[in-house]
Amino acid sequence: MSAFPGNFAAAELGVFWDLEDCKMSENVSASETLQNIRLAISSSGHHGTVSIRAYGDMTGLEFPSDGIKVNHFPAGERFARARHTKMLEDIVSWSGEHPEPSNLMLILKEPSQDLLEIVELLKSRKNYMVHSVN
Repeated sequence: MSAFPGNFAAAELGVFWDLEDCKMSENVSASETLQNIRLAISSSGHHGTVSIRAYGDMTGLEFPSDGIKVNHFPAGERFARARHTKMLEDIVSWSGEHPEPSNLMLILKEPSQDLLEIVELLKSRKNYMVHSVN
């Protein structure tokens, strides 16, 4: 994970996580996974507000009620497009609601072409920093 220089260290961070493509370890609970994500972010120098959104099959997962917004999509390839579309919509909405400077973190394997275009647009703005974890 890259560092958070200057104003980005305190700027809001939106995390968008595709649970289907980037699964949690079977030996670690959802709560512990969230703690690990937050620890990695703070260890990289970020000390601002973090909001996390997860997309995928939430069956059997128990996330804490605060600190994460879950978006349930049944497992399987037939739901991949709907999952990615919802993620894209949420990124566009989030970026419109959060003033610059802001940070965007994507935890996913294969972003769609539409998502790549939005990410490139945000990167082209001087006050958005995009972090990718795959």
